Amino acid sequence: MNDKQTVFRTEWFTVERETFDDVESLKGKPYYRINSSDSVAILATTEKEEIILVRQFRPALNQYTLEFPAGAIDESESPEAAAARELYEETGFVCKELNRLGKGRIMMSRYSSHAYAFYGTGAVKHAGFQEERDCEVVLVTRSEFKALVLSEQFEQFPSFALLVLADWKFGSRLLG
Repeated sequence: MNDKQTVFRTEWFTVERETFDDVESLKGKPYYRINSSDSVAILATTEKEEIILVRQFRPALNQYTLEFPAGAIDESESPEAAAARELYEETGFVCKELNRLGKGRIMMSRYSSHAYAFYGTGAVKHAGFQEERDCEVVLVTRSEFKALVLSEQFEQFPSFALLVLADWKFGSRLLG
């Protein structure tokens, strides 16, 4: 029988310890997983086909990062509603079309949650939107984005899947 116990809890995640007596490779040692809300990440482009990024402070890294808009799915909220909400909250943009690209997992060796990817086009910024204090909207062209990725200034590694999915499902030309 497996023994499972929550050993740490915050408002954002819990850490759970579980032993797997029937898994030979673990040799009865405890395994720790992080449980958190499912999340969304949004690859969105403006009417001028600029890619919408955000620069925000990440305490875990003690630095500002450049990334796609993203965030947690609230309880009883659909992934689609969360994607539209997160995009607006972080950037002030609303997409004419917002499509779900897929669902997957990030760091399956430690996290139990799902991540949902979205691709939005024709994004327009609402007039009068006030940027969050530590979240700056950055608009880049495809070539500027490619340069950011290749120079390792864009480090949101799991989000590279958004580029592939957008290209495969919608012929986005972002990889071109």
